[in-house]
Amino acid sequence: MDKFVIKKRKHGDSGEGEEGNESRSTSEKDLAISTANKSTSKKSRKNRSYLDNYLDLGFFWCGDEVNPTPLCVICGDKLANEAMVPSKLKRHLSLKHGHLANKPRSYFEGLLNEQKQQRVMLSKTVKVSDKAQEASYLVAELVAKSMKPHTIAETLILPACSAIVKTMFGSEAEKQVKKIPVSDSTISRRIHDMSADIEETVCASVKESEMFALQVDESTDIGGKAQLSAFIRYIHNVKIVDQFFCCKELEETTTGNDIFATLSEYIKSVGLSWQSCVGICTDGAPAMIGSIKGFVSLVKKENGSVITTHCFLHREALVAKTIGNDLKSVLEKVVKMVNFIKSRPLKTRLFAKLCEEVEAKHVNLLLHTEVRWLSRGRVLSRVYELKEEMLTFFTLEQQEEFCDLLADDTWSAKLSYLVDVFEHLNKVNSSMQGKSENILSSTDKINTLREKLRLWVGRVKEGNLDMFPHAAAATSGRPGREIISIISEHLEVLEKQLQYYFPDICTENYDWIRNPFVAPVSTQSQLTGGLTLTEEEQLVEMRNDRNLKLLHMQLPLDEFWVQMKAQYPQVAKKALVILIQFSTIGNGRVS
Repeated sequence: MDKFVIKKRKHGDSGEGEEGNESRSTSEKDLAISTANKSTSKKSRKNRSYLDNYLDLGFFWCGDEVNPTPLCVICGDKLANEAMVPSKLKRHLSLKHGHLANKPRSYFEGLLNEQKQQRVMLSKTVKVSDKAQEASYLVAELVAKSMKPHTIAETLILPACSAIVKTMFGSEAEKQVKKIPVSDSTISRRIHDMSADIEETVCASVKESEMFALQVDESTDIGGKAQLSAFIRYIHNVKIVDQFFCCKELEETTTGNDIFATLSEYIKSVGLSWQSCVGICTDGAPAMIGSIKGFVSLVKKENGSVITTHCFLHREALVAKTIGNDLKSVLEKVVKMVNFIKSRPLKTRLFAKLCEEVEAKHVNLLLHTEVRWLSRGRVLSRVYELKEEMLTFFTLEQQEEFCDLLADDTWSAKLSYLVDVFEHLNKVNSSMQGKSENILSSTDKINTLREKLRLWVGRVKEGNLDMFPHAAAATSGRPGREIISIISEHLEVLEKQLQYYFPDICTENYDWIRNPFVAPVSTQSQLTGGLTLTEEEQLVEMRNDRNLKLLHMQLPLDEFWVQMKAQYPQVAKKALVILIQFSTIGNGRVS
């Protein structure tokens, strides 16, 4: 039996073991050196540049000019920069496009030019698309501002633009115009997008302002639905600005609770708070100013420091309604005359034809409505201008009552006075409407009217009607006792009504707001509670700063006080609380 003998190694015998270890160690070192060399070669590798003759192989370049990427003009494949050598480019051409390997350079140049043209056309298409989108938004804005149906853009505006452009610039320009998306659904989306953007922008600006004031009005639209509209006034950049805030439908009742709940929900949804509200202007409706459940009372429970203002226009309109029985009778007869003509289409056409034949300044009368505050003055003025034409028309229609009134000198004098006095009242009304109006300027205008009425009463009693030119002309400058008595009594009643609806407001206490450099400091203010010691000290510092005095002469009042916030925060805030108040709801209702 064969035996295999295995030689045992002694523990101290190093023999092959040491040699093996040395061999393995050497191999590991060689591998590390090789790896390091490869890494070094990668780091020191140079970028390959594109050569013009590579186009003969069907390749151009793209990407970074320093590290260009080979681009096949046939299939559009992009290779690595390491492939930017003739051998690798030629291999790609022969393997993937072998049937084109023998094509001349001109063939590949043609492919390259086609690709460049396609990129240019694509760029132009994208630009036209962007412009078309912009034009679509502009059209939507015009449709929204004109309150026209959304279909008008597609049925009228686009065809009209196409016809104009084709006539003036040719068919190619017309094709571009027709690419503008103006369908009714598109216009609706555009308007919604713009509305959302405006709402977001306004609310973001209000959040940046430390205070805001609201102008709130509830009315019924033509569809019989109750609409609650609100305008907001706040500080933006360096001035006080007015913006439309919201319009919400009151689905059921229109109580103070409904108004408060609807407006509170919206204010909360846009991230605002009643604590930042410093003023509210409303009309005199019970739902607005009720002492317990009125909208204003509910707001004051949330913020007791809010200043409330009864609309100056509304109060002035209530004053204008106060006329004596004689003048009221004249106004009622005028309304009957107008209704006799305007309520019958045939008579309206006949009267218009008569006015055209005599070359009258106007051919139509105006209907009176109590909702529009300037209506009385405008109706009376138009009747006065067409008085002779109306007399002729009523004579033809055998309306003896109307003819007798128009032919009566005393009645005509009363009519003339009403035209004049309502013209004065309407001027005051119109002057109090505007974005720059505040409670200080509106109070000045009411006080001016009050003093004029006192002045006019004295002059009328002396027989002087120069302030009422139509009445003076109707009486030939010599009014009778009856006319003098009626006019003077009416003016006295107007003055008393102004005093009733506009109790004395000591605007002198706010002269420091109008001009802090000349007005004395007053600590008795009905609206702000007076100035604190800190506020008076800041006002004194301002008064003795010559640079600020020069700045005050250059800037509008609101911008001046906004700029003072940084240096004199307390007194500037108190001034801005007054200047930011609405005095009317004229923004929300067209008179």
